[in-house]
Parts: sequence; structure tokens; C-alpha cells
Amino acid sequence: MRNRIKHILSVFFVLPLVFNLYGQDAIFVGSTEEDIANSIVQYENSFYILGTSRKNSKSATDYFVIVLDENGRLVKEYLFGGVHGDIGKDIIVDESGIYLLGKTWDGGYPNNDMFLHKLDFDLNLKWSKFYGGQNNDLGHKFITTKNNGFAMIGFSTGVDLTGDVYFVIADKQGELLWENHMGDKYVDHGFDVIENELGEFIIAGTMGGFYNPTSTDYHNPDADIYIIKTDAEGQVIWKKTYGGEKHDWAKSIIHAPGGGYYICGSTQSEGAGNFDMFLMKIDDDGNQLWFKTFGGNNFEYGESVQLSTDNTLFLLGTSASYSDNKKPDHFLVKTDLDGEVIWENTYGGEGSDYSSSMVCTDDSGCVFTGWTDKGAYGRKDIVLYKITKEGDAKTFSENIPLDRETLVYVYPNPARQTINVEVTSDNNNPLSFSLFDPLGRVVMQKQIEANEKNTIQVRKESGLYFYKIVENSGIVHAGKIVIQN
Repeated sequence: MRNRIKHILSVFFVLPLVFNLYGQDAIFVGSTEEDIANSIVQYENSFYILGTSRKNSKSATDYFVIVLDENGRLVKEYLFGGVHGDIGKDIIVDESGIYLLGKTWDGGYPNNDMFLHKLDFDLNLKWSKFYGGQNNDLGHKFITTKNNGFAMIGFSTGVDLTGDVYFVIADKQGELLWENHMGDKYVDHGFDVIENELGEFIIAGTMGGFYNPTSTDYHNPDADIYIIKTDAEGQVIWKKTYGGEKHDWAKSIIHAPGGGYYICGSTQSEGAGNFDMFLMKIDDDGNQLWFKTFGGNNFEYGESVQLSTDNTLFLLGTSASYSDNKKPDHFLVKTDLDGEVIWENTYGGEGSDYSSSMVCTDDSGCVFTGWTDKGAYGRKDIVLYKITKEGDAKTFSENIPLDRETLVYVYPNPARQTINVEVTSDNNNPLSFSLFDPLGRVVMQKQIEANEKNTIQVRKESGLYFYKIVENSGIVHAGKIVIQN
């Protein structure tokens, strides 16, 4: 059974005008900029969202962390921006703090590097680590390992210039333990990773060149679902591909109750349309047990599969098959453990709506996030939905504007002996400028004034540094700066 959830609001001026809107069931979170969500987790009744923001099409991307309480109300926001592009892809929160995975151009090498950042619960940056070499290295997903470290998966052109699956293991402090590049002759991405009881890792991704639904590489003849099993040291035990003669890729993998694994992604080789969301089950040796597709005559992209507390499965994706205006909507499917549909719904407004991440809740429902180009604030806004186990969208909270009216300029970058800091603000509250080394240690702190040019002497060793500007114990701005002396 498929339901389409769209709410109609009539606004009366001289004539009644009708708009397709989210109504009170979705939260818009955003600024006047472009804001998209890439990952959501829940920890101690709070939701943590990691995403990416940019001011316009010509500006560099920054990443942000938003903390919401259990009712969807904003608690804290952290915006981190450097000289070039930063993209936050995945977030882990545990009792020791907040960990972020992504990519940055300013990690010390001339191209993108995979980064791992640690924040405390006040959203202060504690340390940063970078992985990769002279070429492009991207982080897509990570997990906490059984030995209390991190397993990070992504993409790298460090060995093969076409690009390989990049697998990195680090300890709890982010120190590199080992890394491995795995792939074939085409562009290969690792999108998700899990660890089994034996300490082995199972990686899900693509062999053949797909990154995300809005940036698809058709250069290669076809892309395949790519599953790799490694031992605890990252050595390949087996690797297998699945799919047909067209384009197929995996985005998410979880353990199946009783053994084996569920895999979710997108297929062009099977199903009803040009792409369909799929759910596949394999055994511990990688043998395919069954393969199910979901969708209509247009495209569907699968992003995530999660096991609910009532022992059913939620599949999250994006669909353009069922919308009235042919634009994509959020797509959520609930199945039993054999992949049989219990219900499937689409959720959306009049714009293009994309899903990215979800978390299951204790009431056997879920909360998912993504973004829309027809929101309440900017060119793209974050969307947050709370869904019951029956598939109904539940009222969560009011829309959340992100206040970014304070303008901050830190220049030049790279800097030599001085840094200029200008903060344009409606008030003249005292500000503090702090400079940190890559280990998160404070190397300089200075009081500065709003609405003035503050020139700060920085006779420090050459290298990459981090800074934050604080007003009344709250972070106004944080970023990176390179010092060349």
C-alpha cells in the first residue's frame, strides 16, 4: 500500500489561492543560504544533524552541526568554514563527545583530504585529523569499532587515479593505524561499512562510478553493487559484485537478525522504472538470497536501511514516480524481514525534495532528514520528519531559523605575521579570538571588538591552525587559517 502525504493550505487574499506545503508535519531548518543535511543520529534524547552550507553558487561550502532536543527544538548550532570547501558527511555521538567525518581542501595537501574532527558537547573543536595524500581523498561513512577506534570508508585517487574504495582505521584519538585502497579499473566508492562479531568488516559501495543521485557518472559502461569483506587488518577476504547490465550501487548495509546482511541502494537493471530503490539480502559469505525493488515508472534512489525496534525494516530514499509535478519527494518504505512491503509513503512539497539519513526511534517509528529547494528560508533548507510506525507524519516542532546575520571576516589567508579580524554585528558585546594548533591546543587568545578592524600579531610556526570567535560563551564563528612565516 502506498500513501502520498501532501497537505493543502488555503490562503485567502482577494481570491483563494491553494499551495502544496509540508504543513505542520515537517520542520524546515535553514538560513538565507543553502543548507542541506547529510547525517542524523540520536543520543540521550537529542538529535544531532551534520550538514553542509554555502552562501551562493560561487562560494566555498562549510559544514555545520545542529543539536535539537527530543521535541525538535534547537539547542545549539556550530558552523565551521575554511578558506576552501568543507563537506560534513557523517556523525557519531557517544559519551566521549561528537565525531565528524567528511572532506576538506585545507587538510595540508593540495587536494581534498578525508577529515575526522572531535567536538565536545559545547561544540568546541578538540582536535582534527586528516587522511590521504597528494590526490583526492573523501570520507563517506564511519563507525566505532569493537576496540574503541574508528573505521572510515570513502574514496581515494591516491593509488589509482581513477579512484578506489578508501578504508581507514584509526584509534579513539584519530591516530592512523592503517589504511587500504581497494578497487578495480573504474571509479569505485565505499559508501558504508559495518563490523561483525569476529572483528571483520563488510563494505558496501559501487564498482563503476556513482557518487550520489544528483552527481552521476555515466562515463563507464555500467556500475555494479560492490561488497567487500576484509579481516580485522583490512585484508580482503572476498569481494563480490551484484547487478545487471545497467547501473546499480549500494548505499547502506546492516546486520540481519539471524545472520547475513541487508543492503539498500539503487538499481537501473531491475524494477519498474529508470531507477528503483532495492533491498537485497546476502548471507555471511556474500551469496545473494533475494533481491526486491520498490518504485514506479520514474526514478527512485535508495539511501538507507535501518532495523526498527519492532523487528521490521525502514528503507529511506527519494522518489519522482508519484509526485503530481514530477519532482522528487522523500520516499519511505516499511517491510518485514523478508522484504515484503507493509506500507510505503512519499512526503513532500511543491519543490524538489531529497532524503539523506534516518534514525529509528524507541516507539518503532523513525526520524529522517534531507533537504528541499522550496523551504522557508533559503535556496535549500533542511527538512526533518518524525514518522510513526504506521507511516504517519507526526507534528514535531516549529520551523527553525538559523541566525547567521553576524558577518565575520578573517584575512589574509594564508597569513604571515598578522591576522585581521572584523566582526559586523548589531551589538558591541565583547568578543574573544582563540587560535588552536591541529591537536586542539590553544596557542593564542585575544579580546577583540565588534564593528572594528582588529589586527592580531601571529608569530607562530608555519602550518594549519584553527580559530574560533566567542561571544558570551557562544561560538560566533569558527574556521581554519594557514600561517606562513
